[in-house]
Amino acid sequence: MKKINSILIIGAGPNNIQHGDEVDSATYQVATYLHREGVTTILADNNPFSYSLNDSSVIDHSSIGPLTVDHLIALIEKYQPQAILPTLGNRQAFLLTQELLEKGILREREIELLGVPEATVRQINNPVLLERTLRRMDAPMKKIATVNNYPDALDEANKIGYPVIIRSVLPKITSTRQIVHDQSELADAVSKCLRHSRAEQVYVQQSLAGYKEIEVVVQRDHSGTMMMLGMVEDVDPIGIHAGDSIAFNPAQTLLDRQIQDMRDTAFAITRKLRIVGINHIQFALDPVSDNFYVIKSSPYFDRMVSFVAQSTGYPISMVCAQLYLGRTLREIDLGPSFTKHAALIEPVMDHIAARVPVWGFSPEEARKQVLGTEKKSVGTVFGIGRSPAEALFKAVESRYHEPTDFHLNEQKKLSEDELIDRLVHPHPDRLFSLLEAMRRGYTTYELVEMTKIDPFYFDQLAQMRDLINELINHPGKEPVLVKAKHMGLSNKLIAKLWKTTPRQIYQLMQDHNLNMKYKEVEPSAGEFDQHTQTFYSAYEDENEALTLPQPSALFIGTGGLRLGLSNAGDFFVASMMMQLHKQKFHTIIMNCNPSSVTLNTLIADKRYIEPASAENVLSIVEIDQPQLIFVPASYTGLLEALKEYDLQSKVITLPDDRLNNLQPKSNQLVALDYLWDGNNKKFLASTAALQSPTKFDYEMINLRLPAEIPADQLATMKEQAGAVVEQQDTPGFYQVIFEQEGLTYKSLTVQSITLPEVAFLSKSMGTNLPAILGRLVSDEDFTLADAQIPQPMGTVIYRASFPFESLHMKPEQTPGPDKIIGAEIQFIE
Repeated sequence: MKKINSILIIGAGPNNIQHGDEVDSATYQVATYLHREGVTTILADNNPFSYSLNDSSVIDHSSIGPLTVDHLIALIEKYQPQAILPTLGNRQAFLLTQELLEKGILREREIELLGVPEATVRQINNPVLLERTLRRMDAPMKKIATVNNYPDALDEANKIGYPVIIRSVLPKITSTRQIVHDQSELADAVSKCLRHSRAEQVYVQQSLAGYKEIEVVVQRDHSGTMMMLGMVEDVDPIGIHAGDSIAFNPAQTLLDRQIQDMRDTAFAITRKLRIVGINHIQFALDPVSDNFYVIKSSPYFDRMVSFVAQSTGYPISMVCAQLYLGRTLREIDLGPSFTKHAALIEPVMDHIAARVPVWGFSPEEARKQVLGTEKKSVGTVFGIGRSPAEALFKAVESRYHEPTDFHLNEQKKLSEDELIDRLVHPHPDRLFSLLEAMRRGYTTYELVEMTKIDPFYFDQLAQMRDLINELINHPGKEPVLVKAKHMGLSNKLIAKLWKTTPRQIYQLMQDHNLNMKYKEVEPSAGEFDQHTQTFYSAYEDENEALTLPQPSALFIGTGGLRLGLSNAGDFFVASMMMQLHKQKFHTIIMNCNPSSVTLNTLIADKRYIEPASAENVLSIVEIDQPQLIFVPASYTGLLEALKEYDLQSKVITLPDDRLNNLQPKSNQLVALDYLWDGNNKKFLASTAALQSPTKFDYEMINLRLPAEIPADQLATMKEQAGAVVEQQDTPGFYQVIFEQEGLTYKSLTVQSITLPEVAFLSKSMGTNLPAILGRLVSDEDFTLADAQIPQPMGTVIYRASFPFESLHMKPEQTPGPDKIIGAEIQFIE
């Protein structure tokens, strides 16, 4: 393999239902190791929330522009890359790569394709071609056909047998699949999916609803050496999208022969497709007959790859970067923290990780939602423990503002008919409905029949239910408290059940010398002396987490991706962490989002996979003694709880990641944006709201920078806005909103700049604004007078994207900032 000196990385674009910050996190890690090898990196993306796009120390050429073939061709002509890497851009990058191949660009310029050969790109983009290839190698495949009209779809459905899945070929939107149970549902499904297909075709495929879904992540080098990195079991059966299911790593209910058969098949597929790097293969397993089918092969980084990497401690991105450069697994050295040839050793776990989805619905909307083959969750969080129940308790409590009572009181209000309906037709809160059904006396046999969930998981739920009942019936009892803490219950939940306060539970733990210990997540299960500096809590004898060198700073991450914030919170926190690195701080992150860029070993010196609670912060402070603790403003409960304790650390509130409630206006809205250090202000930019194309009003969700305001009027507005900003109590990013009235502008309000807008401003100005704020709040000698903040680089457009079409929800009167799932940025020439 010839030496590669420059690589064009195709990004994934704006976040959507199908992908979030996992691609940004993988891009940053892979690009870092490529850069260290002397490779020039070019990143094409238009996601304003991307951390990678902002880091010029890793990305040599950040190209913010539309993800189109024309733009990629322009980049190829400008930078002359020797290779293209499509595996960091999700499915869209594979579609773009195929278009480049069809135009002959790569062959003409002798550009190498990394990770996958040309034939594999075509097969991944066309499931029918992939099915033919896999059938020729006798891989067990579900039946699938391509049609372009209803009569042919009807004919194929009759051949395959109902139920069938109808989905679009080359879909225009991210969710275009529908399960069809009989002929009466077929016409509507075919019509809808044809409308959403760029190829004006649909797939008719066999439904495997009710089977177990197993997800396998494997890795291969160019010499053919392969290894399995993880086998994850989804709790929910086929018929519910894997991204909407609770999942466990490692798999919990499989027999050894089932594991080996699927492992061998995953290897055979990866070998046949000549993949170098990672491959994520999904299987459907019939628990009765042991027969299994290949559902999908995804040779690119996705949410499952990030979950496997974080839950095993195996550095997948670091290894893949070297595989792309032609090294074999045997040749890769992972550094002093790992044993020799660690890259070649399959991960082994002495713990269990549980992943749970994060929803974008309000409680009222969630009651109306029914889960199916189309993904509806917007993010994910995970927990790690010694048992499935412990990991699941932690994961659920890691979700943003999860109700203290685990939704149990809400479930008790359900009538019997409502409960049965929720069991048969799964919904976002189905875990709590299952707990309620068990409380009411439903047997495991009955629940298995209604849900197709393996009986093992009802045993785990029974342990959770029994523990909750034991807590309710024995308030204040030490043995029950010890049991509850070993099972991962938080002080907050125990306090709720005991009708007391978390502070009193914490004191009770201190009185009984019940101290939290930490275990390290590393890929050999303790067989080798290697360290990842990633930890989870346990109530055991030995503590494996040692104090970091000083000074140190603890950051509380913003958690799983959610509507309104998207991964702008990760961009913000990661930027501040890297700034403190430059100031010689050792950085610690507490986060539960397996996709978060903040969990990278390149950004955080130490990682704790724990819910954002006061007890966890106190425990980490006791071990690491950080001088600074950074907490997002939206964690109001945590901030208030920390005030009750005598902390030696300084608590710094990160800018508010909640969204403002400014109502849409019929007149033009303009914002003047500032950074304020408590004594000095710095004008950043002016932004103007773009008019809604449907409602003809203005809201600060689609923006133009700079606003078109006459110079004399802008000077007057700056004077007014500056006076308002100088009245603010705390340092941070502020914007003063003006409404146009005739030829003048009237000041409406002052508010914090939302984190998505801070990310947009950073990209527009070619600087890292969160890093500047990080230094202001942590370095007493640094002021805004010392900061070099460039002017915006031309005219820039920011357009928010929403999940309404993917979720089949009707947009509200005006899609508000709290419903944003992603955004794109575009520079206007």
